[in-house]
Amino acid sequence: MHSILMVSSTEKASAFLYETLNFYGYFEVTNVSTCGEARRLLIERTFDLCIINAPLSDESGEKLALQIIGEKANQVILLVKNEYFAEVSGKVEDYGVFTLGKPFTRSAFWSAFKFAEACHKRMGGMAAENEKLKRMLAEIKVISRAKCLLVEKKLITEEDAHKIIEQRAMDRRMTRAEIAREIIEKYE
Repeated sequence: MHSILMVSSTEKASAFLYETLNFYGYFEVTNVSTCGEARRLLIERTFDLCIINAPLSDESGEKLALQIIGEKANQVILLVKNEYFAEVSGKVEDYGVFTLGKPFTRSAFWSAFKFAEACHKRMGGMAAENEKLKRMLAEIKVISRAKCLLVEKKLITEEDAHKIIEQRAMDRRMTRAEIAREIIEKYE
């Protein structure tokens, strides 16, 4: 993870979290002390991870976590007092927010951080795969539209339309989608 937003109202907690992240080699940490400041900052940019040390001076932090998970911050770790852990984690875990009870050790925090990082990497891979599938689907739609036009305009079978697109793509060293777009431009 490259960019981390830390939201914490207490200097002691901020220092501990920053020191822990620095110890393990994560340097791009932006620190704010209220949810309001975090929201203003998140208008301008996104972060790989947001660490929220609840409660904050202007709200509990749960609402912020739920608002930003996935859209403004790929992963969120919400730090809450142990006495509220079960209640808060029950509210936020279905949305993908990691909850860690306070007090915690450096190694417990680091474990939660590494888990969030692993999820971030997995989500990045899934997002790339999703984009690839969207591109493939768009190509299939274009090719199907071109086949329909060939069937309609040339009065041929779908199989023959498919062969025409394939043959033109091979002859001209173009993709089937590029040939399909040319056919669509010609007949529409």
